[in-house]
Amino acid sequence: MDEHLQISVREFEGILLVDLSGKIDAVSSDYYEGELKNRIDSGIKNIILNMAQLSYISSSGLRILLIASKRLKQTGGMIVLADMQPGPAGVFKMTGFDRLFPVFGTMDEAIIFIRAKNNNI
Repeated sequence: MDEHLQISVREFEGILLVDLSGKIDAVSSDYYEGELKNRIDSGIKNIILNMAQLSYISSSGLRILLIASKRLKQTGGMIVLADMQPGPAGVFKMTGFDRLFPVFGTMDEAIIFIRAKNNNI
């Protein structure tokens, strides 16, 4: 796996699907932050981060995720995580971030969750 952060973005039914691969660390966190900020500024309210190919996330990556989540919550949106690998999952558990974000095993489960939440609003 290429360890440089790669981000692929697509939209599905108003939900931004973000595929992450490689590492989110001090070197790549500015790129990660810019991508999330630009999408939120464009009006996206719900984001699913597909973490199937993400091998590592640093504290700077967690900080950016928390800031983005707070911004989305102000507009009634959210960030949902899907298909988290053991390394990042351990970081989320150790820091308590697994209790701050909905985490699902698959992208389909995450999409169903967001649809259900949007229908209850």
